[in-house]
Amino acid sequence: MLKSKEKKKDRRLRIIWNSNAHWTGSGYAVFTRDLLTRLVKDGWPVAEIGFWGLQGAPTTVDGIKVYPVMNHPYGSDAIVNHSIHYKADVVFTMQDIPTLDPNDLQRLKTWIPYLPIDHDPAPPSVLQRLNFAYKILTFSEFGRKQLEDKGFYSQLILEGTDPDIFKPSDKAEMRKKLGLPQDAFLWGMIAANKENPPRKGFQEALDAFKLFLKDHPEGAILFHTQQVAPTGFPIREYANYLGIANRTFFIDQYNATFMMNSAEVNEELNALDAYLSPSQTEGFGLTPIEAQSCGKPVVVNDVMSMPELIIPGKTGEMCTHEKGRFTVQLGMVYPANVDSLHEKMEKVYQMVKDNPDQVAKDCREHIVKNFNINTQVKEMWIPLLTQLQDELLTKPAEKVK
Repeated sequence: MLKSKEKKKDRRLRIIWNSNAHWTGSGYAVFTRDLLTRLVKDGWPVAEIGFWGLQGAPTTVDGIKVYPVMNHPYGSDAIVNHSIHYKADVVFTMQDIPTLDPNDLQRLKTWIPYLPIDHDPAPPSVLQRLNFAYKILTFSEFGRKQLEDKGFYSQLILEGTDPDIFKPSDKAEMRKKLGLPQDAFLWGMIAANKENPPRKGFQEALDAFKLFLKDHPEGAILFHTQQVAPTGFPIREYANYLGIANRTFFIDQYNATFMMNSAEVNEELNALDAYLSPSQTEGFGLTPIEAQSCGKPVVVNDVMSMPELIIPGKTGEMCTHEKGRFTVQLGMVYPANVDSLHEKMEKVYQMVKDNPDQVAKDCREHIVKNFNINTQVKEMWIPLLTQLQDELLTKPAEKVK
């Protein structure tokens, strides 16, 4: 007897997503790629607006129609006009929402921000725009709690990574391929470098690394910077100023900016012994979970979303922070304390030296269990979209706070 045909999935909700174009290599782009390609595979009609990465005309990449940026540099006008052209039922944005024009947001029938909160408290410019949201999604518990304290309900959906891409491989082979010293205890940082003081903590990392070298002259540190701006921090020059340039390595800037993909980043991470992420402010840190997925422990700052990313004493450590700095966003950010950062680097060094296989196993299992993009799409995103489809395609949409 023939088996009955599987019931066809109901996938009518038309989705448009505004963020970095999914091939550009930024953290937002990588997550956008991992999410949208899976939604397309599941049958959802999905389009993307690549406000960073595409100009001039629409194109199709990986089966996804991608619209270009228009006049507004962060896609504020594009989300209105392209969503009309695509006949989108819902508009998602994955970005810092103060970059969006409230006049455009109020024109959207169903806008759902998937947003970071990276100041303490949540800035007024964020809260004001959230009044135009149909639903609010946050990607850290810190962000969810900050909004709750201000009277906004949000649903938590953590960012995730693909453990089939980011996975352990041979360290010696990766170092040989990248021209890195085999005998070094190698730290690494992969991050944007667009401002000074450096949001990602480059100065604190180098200061702490200099202290680390006093007891571990075999130490080395690798930098991979992308989205570099003239306003960024002079990493190479500061390493030279500190007298540690001979233990500081860099991925070629042209390749790092334009030619890298996730598979190659996976090779870099596998060349490391441990990863540094002492950011002053972070709505979520994708590279720390990618590093752990490769079996590498991570040192983070103890502020905002970062404590949520590791298991202290098992998959990494948290340093303490300095006095906060009040920014133009009207919230605080917190530089890492250099002495504390150095202390936690020493602890991670000892963890790796004492039991490298166990540390690698713990890191990998932590990410597969808690930050697996395949699990998150199945258990969080598809149920959310199904719920939205039931709401939006059977009754008029209403904005809710």
